[in-house]
Amino acid sequence: MCSFQQKYLRRLPGALLGGCLLLATAACSHTITTPDGKVTIKDKGKDSGTITVTGKDGQKATVSYNENKIPDDYPKDVPVYSAKVVMAQTFSEKHARNLVMESGDGVDKISDFYKKGFEGGGWKTESTMTTDKLTMITFSQENRQVLVQISDGGDKRSIMQVLTDKQ
Repeated sequence: MCSFQQKYLRRLPGALLGGCLLLATAACSHTITTPDGKVTIKDKGKDSGTITVTGKDGQKATVSYNENKIPDDYPKDVPVYSAKVVMAQTFSEKHARNLVMESGDGVDKISDFYKKGFEGGGWKTESTMTTDKLTMITFSQENRQVLVQISDGGDKRSIMQVLTDKQ
């Protein structure tokens, strides 16, 4: 099994994991097709790559890990904090996007960036929740919404940014 498969297969949600377990003994870049859809794993070296699951209805879910970049097709009008990108996910359902990032900057600095960036771009702050170790802010604009979650982990902050269509 490739090292990226060992490291990341155990982190995937159940639906992705079931399909990806079939690839445990396969080559590092491979596609498996079943009557229910297909799973494609692309190893990009140095423990990075993508896993794409496509259902028989055409719906897709893609996880990109350790590429340390924002996907090229990420919406340009959505502010993204300048931080190390740990993982990016896309789902065709509701055009969902998820970025997971890490930063050494403080929670207040990160939170202020998002508030100014979204509100300056015509987004509305829907809700804010703050505890000792977690800040969550929801922004909306027309038919989209973004949830920004900032977790304080001591020397690092984890930033999760989830963009979806409104229901």
